[in-house]
Amino acid sequence: MKKFFPNLIYLLLSLPLGVLYFVILVTGFSLGTGLIITLVGIPILVAMIFVTYILGDLDRTLTSKLLGVKIGKPEARPSNSESASSILVAQLKSLQFWKELVYLLLKMPLGVISFTIAIVFVTVSLALILTPFIYTYVPDAQIMLWNGFEINTMQRAIVTSVVGIILSVLCVPLINGFANLMGSISVWVLGKEE
Repeated sequence: MKKFFPNLIYLLLSLPLGVLYFVILVTGFSLGTGLIITLVGIPILVAMIFVTYILGDLDRTLTSKLLGVKIGKPEARPSNSESASSILVAQLKSLQFWKELVYLLLKMPLGVISFTIAIVFVTVSLALILTPFIYTYVPDAQIMLWNGFEINTMQRAIVTSVVGIILSVLCVPLINGFANLMGSISVWVLGKEE
């Protein structure tokens, strides 16, 4: 249970961070590619290479802190002393750059899946567990579940609460397992395991 809350936070943060990564990278690389004929695009593309590495480092750090996974930094990084065109050419040939870029772009769909799993299981479990309290303290509430199953007696409310407790017990390993899967993907793509 100790790892559950950091794992849950990681899964919940995956969607907003995935959207942020996607918007920044798609906007920057589209702008740089579109302006390459005016030569303004080359510095923009070089800046986006550095932004890709910065976002990769951010995700690497977040994964390490929340999931407890150790991810080593990759060796190949561009230096500021090189010319813009040499950085661009070298990084277009770098496998690590492409791995980080694809990972950061895929973080959005993975974030949608992570966020959905986390929200659905936690909220449904809590709603089912709290059913007897709602039945008791909100007298005019009509509690209806799936297929017309109505909770109109305290016995049904208690049974529903027990189902919620069972579901919450099952959701802990599911969320932990999915967070471990996301951590393994991060280790595989973002660097070497230490």
